[in-house]
Amino acid sequence: MVHGDAARGCRVRATPDNGKHVAADTCRILRSIDLFFANGSRLEEYPRSLHEVIRLVTKEAFALYLRLGRRLALVTALIYLPFTIALLALTLVTPDTKSTQQSIAIIEVVGSLLLFAPLASIVVIRSAMAVENDEPLPLRQAVGDAFELLPTYVITQLLVLLVIVALPGMLIVGGWLSGSQLLLTIGIGTLIGSAILNGVRLGVTTVAVVTGDARMAPALRHSAQLTRGRYWSVLGVLVVFTLFALSIALVIQSLGLAAPAGTIDAVVTAILSVITSALTVPLIALGTYRLYRRIQDAQRA
Repeated sequence: MVHGDAARGCRVRATPDNGKHVAADTCRILRSIDLFFANGSRLEEYPRSLHEVIRLVTKEAFALYLRLGRRLALVTALIYLPFTIALLALTLVTPDTKSTQQSIAIIEVVGSLLLFAPLASIVVIRSAMAVENDEPLPLRQAVGDAFELLPTYVITQLLVLLVIVALPGMLIVGGWLSGSQLLLTIGIGTLIGSAILNGVRLGVTTVAVVTGDARMAPALRHSAQLTRGRYWSVLGVLVVFTLFALSIALVIQSLGLAAPAGTIDAVVTAILSVITSALTVPLIALGTYRLYRRIQDAQRA
């Protein structure tokens, strides 16, 4: 019988007793839902402790990140570059007022969340899947797949947002229209609670879209089913990778503090923004993807 790891292209070496042992440095990367240990028998169980889940998902995600890092960073930077150049041009040609800065900031957040981050995330996850399955995936094909899948991904993402903000949004709008501070406060509190609870329940929804397991509303139900009973471990992984990304962003953005105000500052900020996105978007996507695969392992074990 061919062991799963060997079949996936892991490096193996012969031993005097003609056994085969998978090289650990490669097979840390090549674990997926249908991947077996080289000794043979079953899928890995979902770790029981919060610490163990975070440790394993972090280890696997960073293994993929180190292997694919240059390629994914380059693709992400190229995806973000036109958008960043457009924002830079807009910043330089418009008056430097508070309202202008707020408008540009809104455009940047919306454009990143609904277009550029999804594109990069799809390329990242599809590349990770190809590595785990030991299949070639040219960048051109990965980007083409990302554009094809983008509308479905974005619609699914908007459905997740709708679930999170629907009830709190009605309370906030009702409080604002009626002038009720109590209703407004309840709405804000409900929004925070919904973001924490539903954000975790639906935390792997978009990964299910990219892997082809489910789309749109079924993807939300799929994520809720997978994460049921694993709230704290899912929350822990999402928080850890968010903190990793924030730490990287803070370090990179701090490099621009010494730039003189004016055009040079705007250009430096734009360059650092591209670098930040190139490093953080793949990291978060890989962390969420490996979490998704870990949960699937538990469901199928």
